[in-house]
Amino acid sequence: MKPKLSVYCITYNHGPFIGQALDSFLAQQTTFDFEIVVGDDASKDNTQEVLRSYQQRFPDKIRLLLHEKNRGAIYNFIDTYDACRGEYLALCEGDDYWTDPLKLQKQVEFMDSHPDFSMCFHNAEVIYQDGSAPSYLLNHNQKEVVTVSDLIGNSETWFMATASIVLRKTFLPKLPDWISQSKSGDIPLNILLAQRGPVGYINEVMSVYRKHAGGQSNTDHRWEAHFLFNRINMYEHLDRETGYAYTDRFKRTMAEFYWLLPDTADFENRFWPRLKYTLKAVNYHPEAFRRPLATLLKEKILTPGQLAWSRRLRGLK
Repeated sequence: MKPKLSVYCITYNHGPFIGQALDSFLAQQTTFDFEIVVGDDASKDNTQEVLRSYQQRFPDKIRLLLHEKNRGAIYNFIDTYDACRGEYLALCEGDDYWTDPLKLQKQVEFMDSHPDFSMCFHNAEVIYQDGSAPSYLLNHNQKEVVTVSDLIGNSETWFMATASIVLRKTFLPKLPDWISQSKSGDIPLNILLAQRGPVGYINEVMSVYRKHAGGQSNTDHRWEAHFLFNRINMYEHLDRETGYAYTDRFKRTMAEFYWLLPDTADFENRFWPRLKYTLKAVNYHPEAFRRPLATLLKEKILTPGQLAWSRRLRGLK
């Protein structure tokens, strides 16, 4: 018999944190059956050792997908999603955790009573593992009902902590093939689901998002061309998936990544790509990136060598 809900957890080198995450899953008090599915992408630390010890203690509750070779975060994301059998999925990465033992009960009750909703989420506390900054709450004056339009802004936006989300997997049983090309799983997953139904907000703090040096947000390299092209490609796919209803907004988001491309090492000394991507950014989002031509030439288009030549030509040092 399939469980009503699957706890969906992906991990990589979360040895110091994964036990706290699992304890928060096991502490959940529900009137329904749920399974815990954990996908580990060949961690180099003791994460898999910890996972095996928990599975030995709770063999009927925990299922593990332990990869022997590192395939990359997005493949772990997809494999774990496919392995979950529940009608609902409750997301939590291995370095985050839940703080309310009734979290799943509250969210499933909400979803059961709103059969047209694709997801629900709640407020979350954001903490800095190294204590470098004070903790804070992610959501303030949050709308009770979120639509796909709210998730597609003029720039990337983040107000749904992953560990706060319960989604209706029956609305998206399989992820589209192109997601395997993306460095982000969360962004397309949230938009694709919200396209299929509204998203509800529960105004309670029931999870913690942990910021630390090994977190995914610290491995996104916005100064590297391959990352920027990957984001552009992802938004082009999402534009198509949403029937081109939000093309102007998607273009404004993509403009941010085009604007950064001339500053990457790949294009530092290449005039034509610098010109191409600068003009693309200006065309996609003129309000943000239009500048006088002289400014664009100096700051974005001309290479360092061309700028130096120009200064010599004008008798400047």
